[in-house]
Amino acid sequence: MTTINEALTRLAESRQALHQAIEGLSQEDMTQVQVEGVWTGKDILGHIVTWEEVCLEPLRRYADGGPFEVEVIENYMAWNDEQAARKRSIPLAAILEELAAIREKIVTAAGELSPERQERQVTFPWGEKGTVAEMLDRLHRHELEHARNIQRWRGD
Repeated sequence: MTTINEALTRLAESRQALHQAIEGLSQEDMTQVQVEGVWTGKDILGHIVTWEEVCLEPLRRYADGGPFEVEVIENYMAWNDEQAARKRSIPLAAILEELAAIREKIVTAAGELSPERQERQVTFPWGEKGTVAEMLDRLHRHELEHARNIQRWRGD
């Protein structure tokens, strides 16, 4: 079973990989060039932020002793497109700030979980069940997948 500390270490590693993937890209590269399907680099960053946002509020409530309640996103492909469109007007600098801020909040909330709550099964926003550490590990794999797609686009 993955521990919270292991999951947080992996999250730090995937964030480093993401930053390495976008390092040196211009504003135009990040906002005008389609990198993954119709998504630009900025769209990908906004997509990562959005999934972390939907995990944060239930995680915060759970860390404070409340239930881990989520609305399961049934049609995540359509939801992803809606969320990308919603974030498209946000400037790149603001998306980068959101990326850092949301991750810091997730790390803080996860670090506040009692050992008992760390072991309980919860339902993730995408419908699977597992521990919070397993949810965080899925966020890590998700981010890493997008970082690798950016690297492939760059020819790395």
